Amino acid sequence: MSRDAGKTWHWICERALGYDGQWDPPIAVTRDGRLWIGLERGLVSTLDGCTLDTSNELAGEQVVDLTVDPRGETLWVLTGAPDKRGAVWRRSVVDAGGAWERMGLLPEDTHPMTLEVAPGKPSRLYVSGQPYGTVRGGLFRSDDGGKTFTTNKNELAHSGPFFIAAVDPKDPNRVLVRHLHSTGSTVLLTTDGGKTLKEVLAMDTAMFGFAKSADGLTYFAGSGLAKDGIFRSTDRGEHFERVSNHGVLCLHSAPNGSLFICENPFSLGGPGIAVSPDQGKSVTALAAFSDVKGPITCDPSRSGPDAAVGLCAEAWPETLASFVPPPDAGGRRKRDGGTRSRDGGLEGAADGGMQPDTSPARRSACGCSVVGAPESRPDLGWLSAGLLPLVVWGRPRRRPGSRSAQSGRRGTT
Repeated sequence: MSRDAGKTWHWICERALGYDGQWDPPIAVTRDGRLWIGLERGLVSTLDGCTLDTSNELAGEQVVDLTVDPRGETLWVLTGAPDKRGAVWRRSVVDAGGAWERMGLLPEDTHPMTLEVAPGKPSRLYVSGQPYGTVRGGLFRSDDGGKTFTTNKNELAHSGPFFIAAVDPKDPNRVLVRHLHSTGSTVLLTTDGGKTLKEVLAMDTAMFGFAKSADGLTYFAGSGLAKDGIFRSTDRGEHFERVSNHGVLCLHSAPNGSLFICENPFSLGGPGIAVSPDQGKSVTALAAFSDVKGPITCDPSRSGPDAAVGLCAEAWPETLASFVPPPDAGGRRKRDGGTRSRDGGLEGAADGGMQPDTSPARRSACGCSVVGAPESRPDLGWLSAGLLPLVVWGRPRRRPGSRSAQSGRRGTT
């Protein structure tokens, strides 16, 4: 977590937020600075990373996705599991005493994936999903705030899940959808509220990043590999052009015109986050994982079920070792992704800059090989195929990648 636009970072461990293991939670941030985290059985939030507040009305619900309105004042939640029918929930975060309202249910046997609300028309909702046991994505639309939904048959040649990327802020009928399938990734555009879909961008690699500008004029899409890199549209998603050969794992378009990028380091010590000041053409690294200051500092006097004190401190050394190379004889840590420049950025990492990691493999206390060690480094071929995103999607997670407002899955945090 960074509160200064990526200059400094602290860590909030999973257990402190109430989850562990394979769960990849949907996350959203509201106007008050509160971080909301969807769990397999509920929803929690925190203002400081130390104290958690539980939304009792959603206890037992599997939270699949979260989204907020453009002002960050209303939080929308998508829930659903094989044993529980999908539903849409809403709550105003401006009213401290506000309660959760269940807006409506999804059609039977719908495996919900993503949720978006039309910025200019709050009664218009879109949900992506498919029948359980299939990967034939569908787009559902509601015109009454989520009380009822309609959908149209998917006539596309390839099966694969849909991830809603963005709803045009000026036209609620104009929606972009990411479609991951067995032969690659595509961006689909509908201008009639989901009745018809047309392909506006295709790549044979996995598309992990997507972002849009606040005015909805400019869109970005990013592949996990430099082979395809970053694409940009300046006509509301009608056409895309490739602007750089930089692989990404998520994208976020900031109001000041900056494009934030989750980096894709293939070796220990590589940059973790970067920024582009010119709409994706050039990329400057902001920080490596070795720059993370450590766990959020909490008041040690706090105790009880609402305090996350002590859960992260003991786990931090092991976590740090998993993505930072060991120090050399002089006590300095090698940066495979570039060297520190005078302005705090990492030099030599504009296009990944990754060099082979020749450090010996390290083992954790559990006997597991640390990710990134030469003997355990995974085959990177999965990034060049569309099949793995479907495998990843099959896990209990909301998307391949991440979003705040625009990242991996829609491609949004």
